[in-house]
Amino acid sequence: MKKALPYLLGAIVLVLLVVMIMSNATKPPRRLDERITLRQTDRIPYGLRVANELLPSLFPNAAVYSDRKYPGNWDSIDVTGSNQAVILVADYFDADEEEMDELGAFVKEGNYVFVIHRAASDDVISYFDLTYNNDYNFYAQDDEDSLKLKLETPVFATNTEFSYPGKKYEGSFYKIDSGKTIVLGRNDRGIPNFIQLNKGSGSFFLHAAPLAFSNYFILHKNNVRYYEQVLSVLPKSINKILWNEYYLLKPQNPNDNNDPNWLGALMSYPSFKWGLIIGALTLAFFVLLGMRRRQRLIPLYEKPKNDSLDFVKTLGRLYYDRRDHRNLATKMVAYFLEHVRSKYKLPTHTLDEEFIQSLHFKSGYPEQETRNIIETIHTIHTVNFITDAELGSFHRQLELFYQNT
Repeated sequence: MKKALPYLLGAIVLVLLVVMIMSNATKPPRRLDERITLRQTDRIPYGLRVANELLPSLFPNAAVYSDRKYPGNWDSIDVTGSNQAVILVADYFDADEEEMDELGAFVKEGNYVFVIHRAASDDVISYFDLTYNNDYNFYAQDDEDSLKLKLETPVFATNTEFSYPGKKYEGSFYKIDSGKTIVLGRNDRGIPNFIQLNKGSGSFFLHAAPLAFSNYFILHKNNVRYYEQVLSVLPKSINKILWNEYYLLKPQNPNDNNDPNWLGALMSYPSFKWGLIIGALTLAFFVLLGMRRRQRLIPLYEKPKNDSLDFVKTLGRLYYDRRDHRNLATKMVAYFLEHVRSKYKLPTHTLDEEFIQSLHFKSGYPEQETRNIIETIHTIHTVNFITDAELGSFHRQLELFYQNT
């Protein structure tokens, strides 16, 4: 059963894959991509690519740039110059006090900052002395979630209502200082959502309906007129325009709990959901296969080598090649006597007749052959030179003794 378990699991995974492939064979109708990214490069309905690409036609005398750098660190804009415009795109305009001071100094020089956003930080609220009203609901019904905008007269020549069937996703200004704030536009309830605040020789423009600049809104019917009129608040004579997405990279408002759970949003996409499920099943299958006991390979057993014998042979060849036969014979004698002492427990300091008889008795080797070995040993001790034949004869005597005892 244990051996069949991996194959059983593999079959189950294979069946699941086949079922999923068959279930996805008939593709469902293409749905609207409802992600709100507000990025200038996105072609999806709630991206801002169209708005960004229309800028050169609206301001033919201005150079148009884009970046994601924080205020005052722009490469294409001279912070000490004038007659320039920066369009800040954000969902949550999370500028701190230092950044607002930097933007204020830039505007004071005779420049313009146009902020496309839905809500803002406390530092922004304090700087402009206003209050935001953000009641957007992600789960609103279709008839409730529809953006409708009007431009203020007599600032603009028309009071036409612009709308589209997409998401509302807007904020508004609940409290403003009418003494220093100019209302430029309102939502369908008449609450300001587009205002102007002058500072020095320049102006801030705050627009709290970011999807009014989305691809979907601008391309719906004749809504491009709304976009053109909104940006007409910027002087035609400006020489530089910067589209900046710095505040899109900053974290969202921590108090805004209307956003759906990120995992839930990802799981709403079938391809991601099934990919995650298949990945989890594959990982589980791999873990189960790895749980099987694996027998390590048993290494081959090699018979131990007799290194001592190799050493003796090597040493013997060395003495033989040097023709030092007497020295070699002396070593052979010493080895023979050590063998006798260790095996037969006989003293070898005196090699006399008594020794010959004792060795003959204990080893069982013939008396005459034993006597010949002892006599050869005496000869080796008394002569200064031994011939090849004598060394060979002595070697054969010892070999016969070792083999027969």
